[in-house]
Amino acid sequence: MKQFKEIHAQLVVKSLSHPSPSLRPIISFSALDPSGEINYALLLLLFRTSLASSVFLFNTVIRGLARVIHGRPGFGWSSLLVLNRMAELNLAPNNFTFTFLFQGFSNCCAFDLGRQFHGMLIKKSLVMDVFVRNSVIQFYSVCGEMNSARRVFDQSDEIDIVSWNSIINGYVRNGDMSEALNLFDKMPKRNDVSWNSVLGGLVKFSFLDDAYRLFMEIPRRTLVSWVVMISGYAQNGRPKEALALFRSMLSMDQEANSAILVSVLSACAQLGALEHGNWVYSYIQKKHVIIDSILSAALIDMYAKCGTIDLAMQVFNSSKVKCVSTYTTAIYGLAMNGRSKEALQLFDHLRAGGISPDSISYIAVLSACSHEGWVDRGFHYFNSMLDAGIRPELDHYACMVDLLGRAGLLEEAEQLIISMPIKPDSAIWGALLGACRVHANAEMGRRVGNLLIQSDKNHDGRYILLSNIYAESMKGEDAEEVRRTMRKRKIKRVPGCSLIEVDGVVHEFLAGDKSHEKTEDIYRVWDEVVKEIKKLGYIAETRKVAFNIEEEEKETLIGYHSEKLAVAFGLICTEPGSLIRIVKNIRICNDCHSAIKLVSKVFKRKISVRDRKRYHHFEDGQCSCMDYW
Repeated sequence: MKQFKEIHAQLVVKSLSHPSPSLRPIISFSALDPSGEINYALLLLLFRTSLASSVFLFNTVIRGLARVIHGRPGFGWSSLLVLNRMAELNLAPNNFTFTFLFQGFSNCCAFDLGRQFHGMLIKKSLVMDVFVRNSVIQFYSVCGEMNSARRVFDQSDEIDIVSWNSIINGYVRNGDMSEALNLFDKMPKRNDVSWNSVLGGLVKFSFLDDAYRLFMEIPRRTLVSWVVMISGYAQNGRPKEALALFRSMLSMDQEANSAILVSVLSACAQLGALEHGNWVYSYIQKKHVIIDSILSAALIDMYAKCGTIDLAMQVFNSSKVKCVSTYTTAIYGLAMNGRSKEALQLFDHLRAGGISPDSISYIAVLSACSHEGWVDRGFHYFNSMLDAGIRPELDHYACMVDLLGRAGLLEEAEQLIISMPIKPDSAIWGALLGACRVHANAEMGRRVGNLLIQSDKNHDGRYILLSNIYAESMKGEDAEEVRRTMRKRKIKRVPGCSLIEVDGVVHEFLAGDKSHEKTEDIYRVWDEVVKEIKKLGYIAETRKVAFNIEEEEKETLIGYHSEKLAVAFGLICTEPGSLIRIVKNIRICNDCHSAIKLVSKVFKRKISVRDRKRYHHFEDGQCSCMDYW
């Protein structure tokens, strides 16, 4: 643009004429080129008295305004100035003028102004061809006025495939998938936009089974449709389906792009499927896929969540371009793998390097402090957020409550919640309730638990935590009353499950699971394991089982938790001395933690268990969490 202005200045300084052929590239470049300046074109158009009368130039500026105005005010006034200048020059707007105008109204959601222009078009019987109608439909759809958009669509004498796509996409955008599918079924002809619009809507609103059925009907699956489906599965907690679809895509000789690979790596991270993740990394290198900051962060996240933090840091150190998301992912990965000291060092390195941490960076560093019980450091970083111009949000307060709660400072944690400048949500009170259980504060636990059950009636975790607090405080009747309330309200408990990858296959176990083909061997091996670890002092942790049953039955209830079955399966199916890696969907319980520590010592195996909060790396009878979790 600087060079462009210098050349234009020569025309002015040398008093050379500005015929239309020279104005066209000047205004087009300024208005439409990514490196241009729309204000330069606007000023030239509005204030040059010798301007040639060309509707094309005015349309170009309106189009440029519509392009750069996204989410910003000002389009309405600027466009009115352009239209007024056209009127002064006796230039009549044409269909392109109104098409670009309504695109601008859509981009800045100028509903009132757009509605007035639509009324003027109708009242004065001005140009309303199919292109203008489509832009009007799009305008009303973006503004959430689907009744108005539908009237324009239904009253149109001429509609094309763009008209159909615009109205369908409008219903998708506004969450009315029923009407979107109804219109989709009536379409006389469909293109890639039609299929991907409805497919994307179904995925967005978590109708994944319906989306898959539609996906299988697509006559020609584009890369976009693969991206939508694979990312949809990954983002909605169905990683196995994401990986299966990825394999299907590759079998059809369709190459993956960066967006698909990020979603596939996310699926690998959720499953703890390191072998799959390694294969994806090899694919990236083989296909020479450019590893940008987003893909780099996905690789770091995958390796960190698979428990191989050293590989994660290798990716981080080899990243050519490191942005705040790359640093944040590495910081969080170090923290969840028990290397909080390195996480804080990396955070300080981030700031020293001139990169400004964002709000998510502070969540990562506060989590690192919480995992280690570093209260003073936690408050130091929490208070430094304001110095960085970042206002603490609910997630930051949740981290601080978790930090104080784990450290046993329950009164201080409750006082922090009460003094918050924003209303605390159930996650914050839930963090305090979890701390009440860890530190056996039945009185505060009862008060906080009942508050949560009243405000968040459908969350199974609140009931389970309160029930366990009562059970561990030897208040069996209160614990049973909580569970009766659950049954009465038909609240189903999310079952604990554990995943283990062996030879590229992910196996899933539930507590007391007997569906696996090796069930007999798994139970036999675990029973033998228990005999061995009892020789080192293992005693089953049965305090939280509060039912009126014998101690032996209590041991049976907790004796076959999902991670124990996964450990037994790992002992059967992996080489002696190799690492056993397990991913669990909820927190590991005290009994399983104690048992697996002893298993690592007796059988000389490293065992990594990722629970909902962090990794536990067991080796020689010790855990990386140092029994602080």
